Amino acid sequence: MSMIIYLFKNIKMIKAFRSLTKARTMLVRANMEIGRLSYDDDIYIQRLNEFNQAMIYTTKGRWYMDKALSTELRKDWKCALLNYRKAYKMAEKLFTYLKKSSKAHIPYKQTLLTSENTEILFADGIPLVPEINPVVIIKGSDHEMGYQYAKQVIQIFGKWVFERKAGRKFTEDEIEQITRWESQIRQYAPEILGFCNGWVAGANDSGVKMSYMDVLEIWTGCCPPAFDYLKNKEGIPKLASPLCSGAAAWGRATKDGKLVTGSTGDHDPTYMVTIVAYPDSGHSFIYTPFSVIGDVPLVGQVYMMGHPGMNSKGLAYVEHGGEMRMVEPKHFWGYGLRRGTAVFHTLRFADDARAARDMELNWPIGDIGTAMGSIGGFYADSTYGYVLESRKEPVAIREAGLLGETDFLYANNNVMHPESGKAGWMQNFKDNWKWEPHGGWYPRDFKMPDIFSLKRGREKTDRINNALSMMYQNSMGRNLYLYEMLSNGIGNIDIDYMRMVYSQSGSLPQGSWKEITRSYKVSGKWGKYSSAHAGNALVVVMKPDSGIYSLCVSEAARGLTPNVPEPNSGPLYGETNAFWELKLASGPEGTADAAMSKAIELINKAEQEFGKRSKPGNTGMYLDELLLKAKSEYDIGTRFIDDARDSIETERIYHLARAVRAFTRSQVRAMQVYQSLIPS
Repeated sequence: MSMIIYLFKNIKMIKAFRSLTKARTMLVRANMEIGRLSYDDDIYIQRLNEFNQAMIYTTKGRWYMDKALSTELRKDWKCALLNYRKAYKMAEKLFTYLKKSSKAHIPYKQTLLTSENTEILFADGIPLVPEINPVVIIKGSDHEMGYQYAKQVIQIFGKWVFERKAGRKFTEDEIEQITRWESQIRQYAPEILGFCNGWVAGANDSGVKMSYMDVLEIWTGCCPPAFDYLKNKEGIPKLASPLCSGAAAWGRATKDGKLVTGSTGDHDPTYMVTIVAYPDSGHSFIYTPFSVIGDVPLVGQVYMMGHPGMNSKGLAYVEHGGEMRMVEPKHFWGYGLRRGTAVFHTLRFADDARAARDMELNWPIGDIGTAMGSIGGFYADSTYGYVLESRKEPVAIREAGLLGETDFLYANNNVMHPESGKAGWMQNFKDNWKWEPHGGWYPRDFKMPDIFSLKRGREKTDRINNALSMMYQNSMGRNLYLYEMLSNGIGNIDIDYMRMVYSQSGSLPQGSWKEITRSYKVSGKWGKYSSAHAGNALVVVMKPDSGIYSLCVSEAARGLTPNVPEPNSGPLYGETNAFWELKLASGPEGTADAAMSKAIELINKAEQEFGKRSKPGNTGMYLDELLLKAKSEYDIGTRFIDDARDSIETERIYHLARAVRAFTRSQVRAMQVYQSLIPS
């Protein structure tokens, strides 16, 4: 009976989710085929345009689906399904033509793209996820930085991005919960509250009426701590794809002994920015939250969590270090800091990885049973790194060497420390969980989770085992990939090597798509795993001692294979497969100057190669257009630099930030040209 009630209440959502998955899977398959084409192929640009149109349909479908989840209106569900069907139909035809090497064009009405007085593109009034990650620069007091953050986010995306979180009516119980979470922030990271107040002022001065509670709830949520694993009130954990990876190498592992890191976020790409912060107190830092409002599609609220980040002292926050862990016993669970708050505080005030470790060990255990709800991360510097998997009963701090690593560490989503197998949810079914020396914990008997198997579980812990089976199986495979790649690179790892690690595709198992899907759902068997895959939402490499932070939105190379047959994330409209590069300088002016220098360096390289290898036809026109965009964005950036020199202090930061956003867009467009002419 409970299953019938559940299906009746959620049938529209289930139908839409399945339509999205079907369309996305076909888009991934088509993108893999496009990735096999050469820029010299006459049909390449046409296929890119067709793919991007299908992605527009998918984006519109997701927009209406998100809207329908709150409005529950029939027309919104209808629009979501209509766009998913259009996306699937076009992707299926595109895939068929690519497999047959057909030159036939797919007829479609091109969607009109507009800017709506923002810095992003809109398709029929619906915002597209930026294919080049925007940069926000903030400086000063906590209040000033919050104010600047809100102003710049609205400048980039428009008012709508915060209006989705504005003017909410909280119940008395919700207000009580927000207040209890607020007390934890006030005790352990009070600067966040000043940031929230500034955010409120900046939003309101930009025409969005947000209250303090509206903003604070983005960081805290309005629910009490979980009393069971995965906040399992109804026995239906949120289903999401395997999420994120991180790698760090230093000492004997790197060319110069200095820290180099690589990270991916494997969530559905959403509206993100990278924050470059110059606070009045503490260290300057760079950090990329997964969403400007703390929500990620399908995953839900993540409380301003993201990764990676680094500070001016050479400390790197590489990744969350496994998620979900849920190792500490339940009697320690309760209120504490959310991960986003903890990362902001740690990057600002910790001098090195050991200081970060001590901070985390001294904070409350927190909301362990909620995804992204508590602390515990993967930090490193040029002498030491750690992954904190459990803080009490047992203490499980994974350090280099424990699993055979030589001055490197890595993490995906499963727990890897031998002691982490003491987690209660694993102990209840301990015969099902095995430990691999380089891969960590994984299920002996794979169970593909779905709504029906989760509802039929005998106990909640049984359902948790089902829910985490795919994540842990997949993560074990990605761990083995990173161990092999980092071990093979000992003594030679640098930024270019780390970029290669996160650009190298895995492989599919043998058989038709239907066959490998059926086999996976039964056994979990797949091809060769890689942390570089079709579900990457962002890829970042860092060299903190040099201040280098380099980011690519979506996959770093077009057409990477997925790690599952029905991916719940990716791909992206207009994916560039190119990195921009920031430098965490001594101040905003230095960061802008470095971005400008990098842009002109890349333009010159691209122009030189384009002159030597000029391409005729569609490809030549496409590359010429990209090069013109790179130069145009560079000119825009220089004008904002001039404006910054002539402006008063309160306005200078906005001009510098806009200059950096233009220079990073210039860098990416130039890199697209260069990479097409000099493929790696």
